[in-house]
Amino acid sequence: MTPASVSAAPAVRPPRATRKGQRTDEAFREAARLVFARDGYLNAKISDIAAAAGRSVASFYNYYDTKADLLIALAEEFHADATQLATLPYRAGLAREEALREAVAGFWRTYAKRRGEMIGIFQAAMIEGRFRDRWLELRGEAIARIATEIRTAQSDGYCPGVDPVLTASALSAMLEHFCYIWLGQGGEKDIPFDPGLALDALATIWVKAVYWRDEDREGSVTSADL
Repeated sequence: MTPASVSAAPAVRPPRATRKGQRTDEAFREAARLVFARDGYLNAKISDIAAAAGRSVASFYNYYDTKADLLIALAEEFHADATQLATLPYRAGLAREEALREAVAGFWRTYAKRRGEMIGIFQAAMIEGRFRDRWLELRGEAIARIATEIRTAQSDGYCPGVDPVLTASALSAMLEHFCYIWLGQGGEKDIPFDPGLALDALATIWVKAVYWRDEDREGSVTSADL
């Protein structure tokens, strides 16, 4: 994210400082979740968000300049929630593989709860330059955290030779898109959706991508053999 885009970020407006202002802001956020889930980000209109919130369009502009600004606020909220749930298992002292599974489950649950804005985030990241910059910044924080966990695993002899940052990026992309397909779009065509099985598959891939040693790969085919 560039300094210019930081300075262009919407300022917090005075109405939010009051309880009434906070309630109105939350009404707009909740309405946006509903409208983004129903219509998608591209088709969502500020007038629809205001109507769903029971507020006027003029009131909307007391809080946000554009629907992209509102989506940035929702993305930051999602990021804070997901980060808290992802780090909690490690702070609780769980074994690493169990903690990793719980961290993946935390992201899954947060995504399911915030399905509306995540659909908006997926779509807006393709067309809104300023939003994309902010989302990549938030995503970068998560990738850095995951890469740190990979380096810690490598210090104990796991996943030798893999690039921690690229692996973190790949795993994060898989997690985000898998959640988008199954939680945002209802799953793959003609495949029954079992949330428990889906989450287990996702977490197992993560664990096996990190917690393996060279001896586990003896006799297996690698990309170098192809």
